[in-house]
Amino acid sequence: GSRFWRWCSLAVHSFKEAPMVGTPHSARSESDPRRDEIDRRLDFLDGLSRLRSTSLLVVGATLGFLGFLFGAFLGFYKQMVENGPQNFLGQHQNHSYFPATVSEMVYNTQSGGGKCFFAFVLIGGICMSLSWYPWNLRNVYIGDDLTILEGWLGTNNQGKPRGIQLLTLRQMLPPIGIMLVACIPAPPQANRQFTDKVSSIIHTMGAVMSIGGYAFIEVYTLLGDDLPVKFDTVKVYNKGWGEWRVRFVTILCCLFSIGAFQMFGLLCGQAKNLGICCEDVWEIPTQAELDILKTQRGQGFYFEDEIAATHNTHLLKQTASGTFVLLKLGQYWFEVLAGLFMLYSHLVIWWYCPERHIDLDEELPDPDGAEGTIYAAPSA
Repeated sequence: GSRFWRWCSLAVHSFKEAPMVGTPHSARSESDPRRDEIDRRLDFLDGLSRLRSTSLLVVGATLGFLGFLFGAFLGFYKQMVENGPQNFLGQHQNHSYFPATVSEMVYNTQSGGGKCFFAFVLIGGICMSLSWYPWNLRNVYIGDDLTILEGWLGTNNQGKPRGIQLLTLRQMLPPIGIMLVACIPAPPQANRQFTDKVSSIIHTMGAVMSIGGYAFIEVYTLLGDDLPVKFDTVKVYNKGWGEWRVRFVTILCCLFSIGAFQMFGLLCGQAKNLGICCEDVWEIPTQAELDILKTQRGQGFYFEDEIAATHNTHLLKQTASGTFVLLKLGQYWFEVLAGLFMLYSHLVIWWYCPERHIDLDEELPDPDGAEGTIYAAPSA
């Protein structure tokens, strides 16, 4: 009976503190004996929420950054050193085969670079998706009234056009995009079937979401008028360039890398029409080549190429050379830089946010509270 009346007392107390309809804040008596305790609990919960956001943000961005680094450099090392410059016939080539995109480089999830890219980027994306930092950090919070696609999604219960909040896009696009990139590998174009082409399109959409979508929102945050976002709030970091300039230069570098990646990709796609030499040559092994392999190169090359021929799989016969190699290298490294600058931009936001300096009380609030035990242990 005493436990029931205790709960009734708490319910009545909560009702008295509930805000009136149409009022922005609840009215609380200055003489309320629990005022200090409630304020301390609210301060603790608010600080804890913001610290959690900063922790998940920095961990997620760092892991994603490391994923791009490991995937790019381990993949580059494997193609240039471990695989060596030879084709499916075992013939020496002038250059090693080099994929034009990070997607193709980490396509083999059993390779060292593919494993590191998948693990780091996936875990980093999960951490970032759990952070909800756009709602907790003042240097990115632009208010929840800014939306896109207003009118396309109907109206809310107040009759106002419903849209998608920019804060929601900032929160969701980068982590979901990089997780799509990590979980849906893109095979080399020479061997893409219809299903591979569809999955590669989804893979590309993930890259556009994570890098392009984030860059657009960050530029709007930095250049938008009359936004409630706060820059340079930590005085010790105001020396030198300051937060706004560092973030603006970082996102400009990201946009430049995106543009350069698209330009080199366009040139690679139009190489034949522009007379640029020389592209990679992919072919299905012929029976004559299989016979030569069986007699001159041994059983290993023969069995590998026979299986490929049986499944109509194209193998590399001649690696790219000349100007085309430079275009592929430019396309690859600018895609790497675009991803790195996007993730580095998140690290810059974390570095300048004042919330990471919050100092919580050394003692947790008592869960029993001033009203006595709320969660009483069951009696034996």
